[in-house]
Order: sequence, then C-alpha cells, then structure tokens
Amino acid sequence: MKTINLILSALFLFLSIGQLWSQEKMPYKSKAMFKADTLQYLEYNYNVERSVEYYKDKTVSDILKELEYPVLYIVEYARRGDELMSLSLGIRQIGKEASPLEDYYIVVAFANPPKSSDFRALFDRDERNPKFTSQIYDFIKNLKVSHVASNPYIITKRKNLEAKRALEEIEKQEVNK
Repeated sequence: MKTINLILSALFLFLSIGQLWSQEKMPYKSKAMFKADTLQYLEYNYNVERSVEYYKDKTVSDILKELEYPVLYIVEYARRGDELMSLSLGIRQIGKEASPLEDYYIVVAFANPPKSSDFRALFDRDERNPKFTSQIYDFIKNLKVSHVASNPYIITKRKNLEAKRALEEIEKQEVNK
C-alpha cells in the first residue's frame, strides 16, 4: 500500500512539474526573433495552447500593447444573441477584400462579452470590415480576455504547403535513384 501511495505521489509530482514547465517554456518572443515572418510570430505568440493561460484575465489593451503590429481593421466578429463573443483584429490584409481565410489577424475572445449592438453602433451597419478606430479601441480596451488565437486557416494552409513540399522532395529523390 505504501508503495502504491509513493508511486501515485511521484506521478502526481511529475505531472505537476510537467504542467508548470509547459507553461513556462513558451515566453513571448518579439517579432525581431522571427526575421519578418509575421505568420510564425502570430503562430508562436498567439496559439491557443499558450494563450489560454498567458492571456487569461488580461485586458485587450494589455494584449494590443504587446502585439508588435498595428491593428488595421476588423476581419470579422462573432456574436451569440446580443453578446459580442470575439473580434478578429486584422494586422495584414492579403487581397483587396478582407478574408478570414487568408488575412493575418488575432482573434480576441472576451471573458465577459459586451453587447454586440453597442459594438455595431460604432460604425456604419453596411460596413463589412470596419477600420480599427479609436472608438472601437475605447470600446474594447478594458474588456477581459478569455483567450487569444491567430488565424487557424493560414497556419493549417502553411503546414499543408510544407507537407506538400516535403512529399515533392521525396518524390524527386525517388526519381533520381
């Protein structure tokens, strides 16, 4: 019985240390560390695994102070009823039209969502992707964040491209044998 208790205690301690280490191993890295690779910067600093603990209970203004790119426009916003659940804050637009599939952005989810009708009152209702104005900033700056994420579509797209290149390289090597 003592052996089982000792083993369970050791296992619990090991798992606890592992959890603490996993949270500590991903400190924020500046954009200079990524040599102008905006996608890698977003993928590293604003991935869901890191952001749930790192950004929990911070305000939107805290996150935007840390974000080393200016927010240009709202890519999209999610609502549930009259609650504004999250905003996708665009930092780089790829095409002529804003695109949740291609643009570079961070998604900021709110712990205590405000009214989406109050948010919509800040810009023209016909405007699909409003500019990030000082009025929008003032509206969201003190909101608590539940988590932050980067655009999941471009990260998946990048991984698929890397896998495709790796397969093409293997095929070239097979042909050259």
